[in-house]
Amino acid sequence: MVNTVFIIFFNIIVGTIALIYGVNLLSNGLEKANVNIIKHLLKIFTGNVWSAFIISTMITALIQSSSAVMVITIGFINAGFIKLPQAVGIIYGANIGTTVTAQLMSLNLTKIAFPSLIIGFICTSIFKSKSSKNIGLVVMGLGLMFLGLKTLNSSIPYIKNSKEIYNLISIYNHNPYLCTIIGMIITMLVHSSSATVGLTVILFNAHLINLEAAIGLILGDNIGTCITAQLASLNANIAAKRAAWAHSLYNVIGAFVALIFFKHYMAIVKYVTFILGQDESKLIANAHTLFNIFSAILFLPITNYYVKFINWIIPEYPIICKKSIKRSKYFR
Repeated sequence: MVNTVFIIFFNIIVGTIALIYGVNLLSNGLEKANVNIIKHLLKIFTGNVWSAFIISTMITALIQSSSAVMVITIGFINAGFIKLPQAVGIIYGANIGTTVTAQLMSLNLTKIAFPSLIIGFICTSIFKSKSSKNIGLVVMGLGLMFLGLKTLNSSIPYIKNSKEIYNLISIYNHNPYLCTIIGMIITMLVHSSSATVGLTVILFNAHLINLEAAIGLILGDNIGTCITAQLASLNANIAAKRAAWAHSLYNVIGAFVALIFFKHYMAIVKYVTFILGQDESKLIANAHTLFNIFSAILFLPITNYYVKFINWIIPEYPIICKKSIKRSKYFR
């Protein structure tokens, strides 16, 4: 029993670290290759909520880091380049764009983990051009991400053979509300929504948790990822703090609505997956994508009222805040 628990936790810790580091390498490589383009596009093409929404979806899908987009956005609004309505539009799009990572994780591509690591290492070690090194980081990131998933997956047989651990996990199967809280806490602790999504995909595909629990974890993941924006806005001005809270409340309200209409939401996820001709291994990734699409559909028509609401709950105050956000890597 002790050996089984040790192996399970060792694989979970190592797999999670590899997954988080892989996703970070992937997004950093894409960021470095496109950071100037990203900042230019966000400044130029975010004139209104709809354009901000569209360009943010595209950019986040490209760099696979909603956290990076949010930090840049908070920096822009802190510096006065954009206003809160545009920042809210960027939030809508960033949440949708980042779901591409979950779609990648739902594919059975763990066999390419080691070849990707080797190719990526060669690119970063041998080639001298920045573009080649960035491509190497992206490929290495993909390799580490799939290696992390493979390592996490290796714990599944041990979990199934351990009645105590299996029963402990099964307790939460019919309680999506508790799973939402668990998903939120885990994501806040590891600072990676991708890690939470990846672990959820593995647990669901191994039939250790059901769809109710998995979707609950996904909803909590969307709330927990807001911690990055909150931390980025700590020493920023009132406009940036409003943007961070707009992001947090957007995900909290979206999750709350999804929980109210949980059975309908779950039925739509199943129906869309069936219509697309996909098997159940895509259910979690589709649930993640659909949640963020539904949230955007819900908020886009009422953005002006939402912005007024954010301005009302976070009023102006006389304290002068330090604009330390400019010292982040995005503004050097």
